[in-house]
Amino acid sequence: MYICKEVAIYDYMNRDDYISNQDIIALLFQRLKEYRLAARMSQKELAEQSGVSQTTISHFEQGVSRNLTLANFISLLRALGQEQRLAEILPELPMPPMALREIEKLIPKRVRRGKK
Repeated sequence: MYICKEVAIYDYMNRDDYISNQDIIALLFQRLKEYRLAARMSQKELAEQSGVSQTTISHFEQGVSRNLTLANFISLLRALGQEQRLAEILPELPMPPMALREIEKLIPKRVRRGKK
């Protein structure tokens, strides 16, 4: 069932019509709960390891509250051993934009010559 659920979430994330912030937050906390359960951690254990209150974790998993600080979210990821996944959200660009500009300056421009 987990694989089917993950495929359903993946399909949902790739749709063009969901794009609300609330939808994204709901999906993040659904996944956070799944990772917590996969790690066989209770909300209390996650709260103790992350420093985020158990009430806050419970409210987020239930969808009651959707206002979590980035610092708390990172703390929850660390407690679950998933902090390295943050790099997947915004991967490093292959080449910085300023370096691309410098390279473009070196490329000769096409020169049109007037008719003789």
